Amino acid sequence: MRPFRNFKEAHQFYKYPSTYRIGTIYNTTGVIRSYSNGTKDIQKDNYKRFYYKIENNNVKLAFQNSIANRKPLRLFVNMGNYVMDYGMYTAERFYKGYVKLVPLVKN
Repeated sequence: MRPFRNFKEAHQFYKYPSTYRIGTIYNTTGVIRSYSNGTKDIQKDNYKRFYYKIENNNVKLAFQNSIANRKPLRLFVNMGNYVMDYGMYTAERFYKGYVKLVPLVKN
């Protein structure tokens, strides 16, 4: 975990493509990173499970590609006066309009 002053700083640190817009950015193989503003998403067990609200079909398709390709993604969460980088997660499954994310387990 790593805190940043704001999301722009976090986005620039990792040199992600696209703008530092909120939400999810993805490519043809799946999601690259997701940013939660902390209002619609649900965290459980101290971020051992994170339910990210699916906003549209394009984002759902990107998460489907992540699941199919087993592509990890980086999760950022707005904590009010800073942004926390929770590290790498994998998309596990869909549940009631959310995608369940779990921390990446390195073997």
